Amino acid sequence: MRSAEETLAIAGEVLDAVPAGEAEVTVVETDSALTRFAANTIHQNVAETELTVRLRLVHEGRTGVAEVRGVEADLPSRLVTAADGARRLTPPAPAAPRLPRPDRRPDQPAAYAAATAAASPEQRADMVGRICGIASRRKLAAYGACETTTSRRSIASTTGLRRSASTTRCSLTVVVRGDDGAGYADRHGADIDAMDAEALGLEAVDTCERNQHATAIDPGVFEVVLAPYAVAEMIAYLSWMGFSALARQEGRSFMRPGERLMDAGVSIVDDATAPNLHPFPFDWEGVSSLPVTLVENGVCAGFVYDTPTAALDGVASTGHALPMPNTAGPLARNLALAAGSGSREDLVAGVRRGLYVTRFWYVRAVHELRTVITGMTREGTFRIVDGRLGAPVRDLRFTQSIVDALGGVAGISRERALEHGDNGVVLAPALHLLRFAFTS
Repeated sequence: MRSAEETLAIAGEVLDAVPAGEAEVTVVETDSALTRFAANTIHQNVAETELTVRLRLVHEGRTGVAEVRGVEADLPSRLVTAADGARRLTPPAPAAPRLPRPDRRPDQPAAYAAATAAASPEQRADMVGRICGIASRRKLAAYGACETTTSRRSIASTTGLRRSASTTRCSLTVVVRGDDGAGYADRHGADIDAMDAEALGLEAVDTCERNQHATAIDPGVFEVVLAPYAVAEMIAYLSWMGFSALARQEGRSFMRPGERLMDAGVSIVDDATAPNLHPFPFDWEGVSSLPVTLVENGVCAGFVYDTPTAALDGVASTGHALPMPNTAGPLARNLALAAGSGSREDLVAGVRRGLYVTRFWYVRAVHELRTVITGMTREGTFRIVDGRLGAPVRDLRFTQSIVDALGGVAGISRERALEHGDNGVVLAPALHLLRFAFTS
């Protein structure tokens, strides 16, 4: 992959071709590789390297954006011509904020491991082989993927901003299937050498063996213990629904600053500087990403900002911009729900009659202002009887307000797991919730 100097040089050549106005160039290079397996056999190994150069041009109150994949001799002129053509077609916005200036904050380390950047197909195959071996010995079949990614993001602008950072990620996901049921597990992190494939395989196999020949139960409101996979899904949806300053400005956020909406044990932060939250030093505008307390002891606390929303509120950006311009606004991408003091077994022991849910699937928003989501349980839903995991039950549809669910927290585990999604990471514990509505 190209170095920081090389990618910033590409950005500089594009900036030099801009005749007027302010301009921002983002260069992203990604090197990714994927090993897929099914029925205990590797069936696909692919790799891809991609370079994208994006120009945002702001002039005379109008903004235009153009993007090109790859580097060619006429790249600067192509980008400037395309971005200026788009700019001329957009309506003027004279009150739009200018591009951000350098904030002069020192770069925090990004999540990066040389071992991941150098990972080979043989190394990924070895990890997959360990998982498949465990499943095969139990007469089960494993399906999934091992992916490694190295990415560099470099940003330069006519305002003097110059930033670049690289990050790595390894993701290992597995579903183990038996005659009549399945189990799920995943692991994510910057360092492939820190991935315990055997522990992952044993977790998925154990869940699968428990989850055979599930029986149907009637829907209703249950006391539940949610595994970190399910909790992370809920917290990610909260971020989309209301942690953005734009959501508050448009009147569509559930957040009411200073008001307690959740249990006192619920604290949520976004911190792109924390080593355990897959850190990255700056956002898509090149602004340093700052820690933000979103919910503190159940009380709505703060919001994340990008440059436009910060200008509207007269505050500084917190460094949570997505590629600009956009209609989504800023996004909290490095979320953590505070840990508790008990183990997951302690949470289960505290339930007399209820359900244990491994993860959610096909989740959709129903009512964002009320934080209502719907979806299905998947690959591991069990009865809890007198504080112990019992028989498996067939997957259920749920329809539940996240805020209401987090208003009845009876326990939080001290162990947390890092989950990667399309738009960031969530560090989540297991939760014991007093009420959770299953509708079919």
